[in-house]
Amino acid sequence: MEKRVKARHRFFFAVARPIVKILARKLHFKTKPVKLPKNQNYLILSNHQGYLDPAFISLTIKRPVYFVATDVLYSQKWYSHLLFYCFGPIKKRKGYIDIACVRAMYEIAKQGGSVAVFPEANRQWNDSQFYIDRAVVRLIRMIKLPVLLYNIHGGYGVQPRWGKSLRKGKHTGQVREIIPWEEVSAMTDDELYEKIVSGLKVIDSDGGELYKSKARAEYLERQLFLCPKCGSLSTLSSHGNDVVCEKCGLTATYGENLRLTSPDPDFSFEKVVDWYEFQQQYVRDYDLDNNDLYFTDDNVKLFDKTERKRVLIASGKMTLKKDSLVIGDKFFPTSDIVGASAQDGTKLTFGVDNRSYMIIGPERFNTIKYLLFFNRICAKIAEKGGDKYYGLYPDPARR
Repeated sequence: MEKRVKARHRFFFAVARPIVKILARKLHFKTKPVKLPKNQNYLILSNHQGYLDPAFISLTIKRPVYFVATDVLYSQKWYSHLLFYCFGPIKKRKGYIDIACVRAMYEIAKQGGSVAVFPEANRQWNDSQFYIDRAVVRLIRMIKLPVLLYNIHGGYGVQPRWGKSLRKGKHTGQVREIIPWEEVSAMTDDELYEKIVSGLKVIDSDGGELYKSKARAEYLERQLFLCPKCGSLSTLSSHGNDVVCEKCGLTATYGENLRLTSPDPDFSFEKVVDWYEFQQQYVRDYDLDNNDLYFTDDNVKLFDKTERKRVLIASGKMTLKKDSLVIGDKFFPTSDIVGASAQDGTKLTFGVDNRSYMIIGPERFNTIKYLLFFNRICAKIAEKGGDKYYGLYPDPARR
């Protein structure tokens, strides 16, 4: 068994903590360290709102914590190697079942380390709980550690994933509950799953906190692409606190309470997630038999990231039709696409055969419209019931 829990990790976690405190102040994050039994390690499960969630959790739990990190972290040039050496994060291929990742978690637990996982597997896009795979129950039973449920509040309000600027408001992290192994082992699979889902559910727009900014709605078109008034696609643009349809003039304001308002009497969405689910319904009902599908975006770059270092292989116009995805001079039949996911606000990854690709668009690039339509036109995604995270079937329980 490979030695994964190393003495140097404890040293570097201690050295990094003052730096993390500075970053926490910038993002208005506050927490109180908790005292945990010295010789007890945990499986830590947390909701996921921002880039720095792992660092912030480490301010609360003052010991080395081995976080599961997607392979995006490992493609960031020199500092990927530095992070791996100093903190030993556990690599996982995004969008794939990764047996090596599960084995690493098991080995760390056996060696006395605490493992942290974000079961939603994605940072929040629209202030709703992402799908949590039921495989988390199997993971818990395999690791055989007490389960520590951690909640981050206000991360969506302070730095929404679709946004660019920071907002001022309450941002906190705390241990919600520790479930002893004896209690975990006594639960049925359904009971344990529901315990995890409810214990990690955080909806900032229901908390009543205010988040102040002069550009609250900026870059909402990274998330929204369909006008609910005129039905136009890709005509939405954001300006300050408003998102506007450039075709019909519909205007909606994104408030400090993270809710939407509009002077238009026909506008009925209260939250961004309501608008998002409206888009899901539109894609679900789209008549592909009698209508062409044609999306284009300019100034897009395509990278092959199958190996550790991503390589630029094409650039230019990106076009999606029913049967093809074209970026620059690269052509991909949609029937060959096996999976896709969003990364940062303007990054989209997808797989074809055994190769992985990343698309990086301009600053207002909308990945969501592509991901949703992939569920309709990519046979290898659709035949599995669609993508679990960016699919077409919202679960009301996640709200």
